[in-house]
Amino acid sequence: MKKIIEFFIRYKIWTNVVMFSVFGFGLIFLSQMRYSFFPEVKPGLITIQVVYPGASPEEVEEGVVLKIEENIEGLPGVEQVTSTSRENFGNVVVEISRDADLDKVLNDVKNAVDQINSFPLDAEKPVIFEQKYRTRSLGIALYGETDLHNLKTIADHFRDELLALEEISQVKIDGLPRLEFSIEVAERDLRCYKLSFDDIRRAVAAANVNITGGKFDTKSEEILIRAYGRRYSAKELYDIPVRGNPDGTVLYLKDIATIQEKWEDVPDRTYYNDKPTVILSIDQTESEDILAIAEKAKAMVASFNETHSQIHATVIDDRTIPLMQRLQLLIKNGLFGLFLVVIALGFFLNLRLSFWVSVGIPFSFLGMFILVSLSGIAINVISLFGMIIVVGILVDDAIVVAENIYAHYERGKSALDAARDGTVEMLAPVSTSVVTTILAFLPFFFLDGRMGKFMWQMALVVISALLFSLIEAFIVLPAHLKHSKGLHPHQQNSPLRKKIERIINRFTHQIYAPALRTVLKHKWITIVMPIAFVFITLGLLVSGIIGRTIFPFIDGDTLPVNISLVPGTQEATTDSILTEIERIAWQVNKEMSAKRTDGHELVLSIRRDIGKNDFGENGSHTGKITLELLNGEIRQMDSYLIANRLREAVGAVPEAQKISFGRTSMFGKPVSISLLGSNITQLNRARDLMVQELGNFGTLRDITESSQEGRREINITLKPRAYALGLTLRDVAGQVRQGFFGQEIQRIQRGKDEIRVWVRYRPQDRANLSQLDQMRIRTPTGEYPFSQIARYDIKRGISTINHLNRLREIRVEASLANEDLDVPPILDKIQNEVVPRILSQTQGVRVSFEGQSRDQTKFQRSVKKVFPVALLGMLILVILVFRSYLQAMMIFSLIPIGILGAVWGHGIQGLQVSILSMFGLIALSGIIINDSIVLIDQVNRNLRAGQKVVDAVYNAGISRLRPILLTTLTTAFGLGPLIMETSRQAQFLIPMAVSVAYGLLFGTFILLLLLPALFLVMNKFRYWTARFFSDTEVTYESVEPALKELQQKNRRTI
Repeated sequence: MKKIIEFFIRYKIWTNVVMFSVFGFGLIFLSQMRYSFFPEVKPGLITIQVVYPGASPEEVEEGVVLKIEENIEGLPGVEQVTSTSRENFGNVVVEISRDADLDKVLNDVKNAVDQINSFPLDAEKPVIFEQKYRTRSLGIALYGETDLHNLKTIADHFRDELLALEEISQVKIDGLPRLEFSIEVAERDLRCYKLSFDDIRRAVAAANVNITGGKFDTKSEEILIRAYGRRYSAKELYDIPVRGNPDGTVLYLKDIATIQEKWEDVPDRTYYNDKPTVILSIDQTESEDILAIAEKAKAMVASFNETHSQIHATVIDDRTIPLMQRLQLLIKNGLFGLFLVVIALGFFLNLRLSFWVSVGIPFSFLGMFILVSLSGIAINVISLFGMIIVVGILVDDAIVVAENIYAHYERGKSALDAARDGTVEMLAPVSTSVVTTILAFLPFFFLDGRMGKFMWQMALVVISALLFSLIEAFIVLPAHLKHSKGLHPHQQNSPLRKKIERIINRFTHQIYAPALRTVLKHKWITIVMPIAFVFITLGLLVSGIIGRTIFPFIDGDTLPVNISLVPGTQEATTDSILTEIERIAWQVNKEMSAKRTDGHELVLSIRRDIGKNDFGENGSHTGKITLELLNGEIRQMDSYLIANRLREAVGAVPEAQKISFGRTSMFGKPVSISLLGSNITQLNRARDLMVQELGNFGTLRDITESSQEGRREINITLKPRAYALGLTLRDVAGQVRQGFFGQEIQRIQRGKDEIRVWVRYRPQDRANLSQLDQMRIRTPTGEYPFSQIARYDIKRGISTINHLNRLREIRVEASLANEDLDVPPILDKIQNEVVPRILSQTQGVRVSFEGQSRDQTKFQRSVKKVFPVALLGMLILVILVFRSYLQAMMIFSLIPIGILGAVWGHGIQGLQVSILSMFGLIALSGIIINDSIVLIDQVNRNLRAGQKVVDAVYNAGISRLRPILLTTLTTAFGLGPLIMETSRQAQFLIPMAVSVAYGLLFGTFILLLLLPALFLVMNKFRYWTARFFSDTEVTYESVEPALKELQQKNRRTI
């Protein structure tokens, strides 16, 4: 390695080629990088969906979900299975283990489901797919003075134009039910013409087809024989013959039925500022650029509005706005941090040295862009944060190398010898410090949990930059310093430089040196002080003075209000309640906006959705409104304050079974408790107790549970006469289903729309219970009133049935009344006090903490697996470099000290310690030991030079003070602007930055005082141990590994 370094020092042109190559390729790859909001990660989920029209949740559970769960149980690579059974639909989600092969598990799941041959006849074929990465880019609202059919036509055309763009591949239309052809028959007409629904079904299916009849082979050509009978509109169905009569007349479908093209009865309506609206939702895939998508979509919106007067298009939920705000914020803070780093370099080093050290920053960054771009990473919030973390670390190795080269030059060596010897001398300690930092970031590639899967991109950014910083420090920097005037023999310092040097020397010899002498004199007291600091820090955490949470509240610019009424509630009732909440929301906006001095409205628009909500429910009883708020940077008010005021203004909603105000974290609810078991009665009791207990917490709000009652159900049982007529329950229930729910006859593909053809009673013939009694049940021997062959009773069913790992699940969730509250103490109280009380009053019930708690558990479990491996690797490396167990342990003792400093940093900044803080602590563990490696290496060099132990330690502290302070300050300065940022867009990243900066600052302060004292204590331990076990005379110096190696080397030389 020495020859390689000397080669690049001698031949500067090679160094410049390397540098300019990295600069050139880096700029090329940077220009080609994509943008995204968050990193694109695979969800690791497989979904199985089964449509079972007309089935109750119990029927879906029994006929579909239980069979799927049984068949996929025990498949390798499956971590968890959840399922939902609701009316007409079953959904099973398989969560894959992090280390499993997703494609293999997907094939196993498909094979397992394909083996099931006992699905109900009316159930559709299961759809099995891997959930792909999708993230919302923006939405386009289309609204105006027109009907829904015209809106659909315009929306379909708009969607086609969007999909024709190269940048866009995913566009979904919301707010439109599906179209259907409804053939509606009166019971009296069926009796009059002696028909059944099956007769109509067979007639339509037989006539509404296209058939190939073969071909003619003539001498000159082949002629195909085809019959075209397919109808593509409701009117074309009128002339389908149902039956030919003996008198030669034909009974047509139009004679007995009303046929219309209409929207499905499934509610799916959207309103934007109280106007009927269709929403085009544009998603970004893992290979697309969100900024390019938004640019093209916005251009199309502008063009659309220029050519349409009655229909208006508006961009909503534009995710590029907060993305650009965050990117610009991070870039601004990163550049300011870079500026502070350069200022710090200029203060501690002479101008020319600081310039060439600073060159390492763009060199390492552009080199990093090469590797990062090749790996497919986009520029996003997480990768940018990695750049901010590393901006101060990049110059650490260059600082040490440059400072050591300059020290060799001041000893009288030539520029070439100083550059070569100073670089080679620092090769081992600097390489070790960089590799230990890389090892500290490696666990990020294996962290579990949703947030953990994001952080590997930050780690790759840091590691890539550090690798190129090594190239710069050992190849580029020495060559440039050798030819720099900074090592010129006639170089004179400026008056400013001389003044700065006097300040640094005064601090070194008048402040630090006396403090170090005092510490070395009272070394035992010094090493006890950090122990007291540990107990003080623990007390601050336990008492809540320094808060704790799982995931900090990350505010946004939308505020949803979700509602769920009693199942079976008519769509009009749900809409009226949502409309009233919307009216109150505008009143709250007027009230709170009037208090502002800038004249801005807090609420910009309100979207109302009927038929779905964020509880995962759908149907006419569900809905939500979404308030689009003023941008957070202008608003300067947390959205939960608006939500609390709106909740207060709305008051109680008696019709609502569930209602919630405000955002839910992407990581789930802070309090999410699953009650599991097979006994429904016991589960319901546990649910009631849990809701009651959580209601007693003044710190919680919006308490919801997943097991709400369903619609009222009519339960049919047969009378003896039915059996005498040869009827089965399936026969009777099937005919009732045909009349009241309908029977799907066929599906017609018209353009891009798949239209289903249904036959059923007219709406007025299925409006009340008396019509069920009057319905005729048809048999081969005649038709009979329903009331003669069957009876029924009415009861309330279940809306949704949830399973977690094959057990029935009722999930109870709650939000915080104040987002600044500490979550862990609340969860501890629930787990230690509430749960035991509930379990003592129920039987066969288990409790599982989900939501944020589960994500935290997965994260902690993965940390326990991979972080010790990384620490062990770092420890082994340091042991091999210093060839001393005790010196390695001394270096690693700074890690917990740095963690304590990070905790105090959260208290100083008024932040809660969270999972995001933990990411910073993991990174800190590798950064904080770098300076201690350099200090211990210098102590060993002093010992080999013949100095006494105390002198070696003291002189090492004095000589290494400047590079240690400089490396620490550059890292802290690089993160400082982000830490001090008040913008809401930065709050997500500040806990990680605080962990690194404060931990490093405090750790360095302790390092400069504690480590020298600890070295002397360890030296005394070595000395007394050697005296006890050795027969020869020992000294404090002779027991140190550095001198032992030197003595062995001298003996081999002799």
